[in-house]
Amino acid sequence: MVSLGLLLGREHVAAALRRRMMLAAIVLAVIVPAPAFAVLFVKLLGLTGPVAAGIVLMAISPGAPVALRRTLTAGGRAEFAPALHLAIVLVAVVTVPATLVILDALFEAAFTISPLQVARQVFIAQLLPMGLGVAIRVWRPVVAARLAPPLTAISNGLLVALLAASLVVFWPSLVATGWTPVAAGVLLTAAALAVGAACAGRDAAARPQGALAAAMRNPGLALYIGAVNQAPAGVLAAVIAYALGATVVVTAYVAWRRRS
Repeated sequence: MVSLGLLLGREHVAAALRRRMMLAAIVLAVIVPAPAFAVLFVKLLGLTGPVAAGIVLMAISPGAPVALRRTLTAGGRAEFAPALHLAIVLVAVVTVPATLVILDALFEAAFTISPLQVARQVFIAQLLPMGLGVAIRVWRPVVAARLAPPLTAISNGLLVALLAASLVVFWPSLVATGWTPVAAGVLLTAAALAVGAACAGRDAAARPQGALAAAMRNPGLALYIGAVNQAPAGVLAAVIAYALGATVVVTAYVAWRRRS
């Protein structure tokens, strides 16, 4: 997030303010269709227990830190992406706890989290380090330009290492969980990409940002909710399996956008 903050400036906020209606439409696409699709998926397949809980937790957790990097490299109106990401992260402070209340009534899952807990996670994991990067760019632009490439390389390496470590640690639980969460990640991510792109309307250049913002979920937040509620390992494994399926679809989409 620090490396991303080094790339952001006032022009990004100005770009978002010029497209306020589109921004609002995409934010709505992030917080409503994805959870609705997940509930429908779980109900249609009759899923219960940790698998259902992991799928739903991922669906209600927007604003993945890596989403901003994806949207910046997918082409289109990249300058629109940072303010859109910040809006999604801030809205999640309210929508995630509220959605958990609704899902508790539907599934009797007994997952709870307060807005303060979500705000703390979002602030520490995203807003604080991103703000540090932005501050460096504002006050020391030359330093920011020098730091951005090596920090980007380091952060990409750390993401790969984190994925490998998660697979090693959770492999037994992933095997026990099966392929259903992976399939959910693939199908629900593809559906969310379509909805997000549609919310960009006639602005074809903004469709990559709308699609990726709507599709990408925040596994860190989903795992945090699981940890706060002392969820069994199967729930955490289902979250990671969903994230793997989603990563395949998003990677393919970004590669297609780059070729286009």
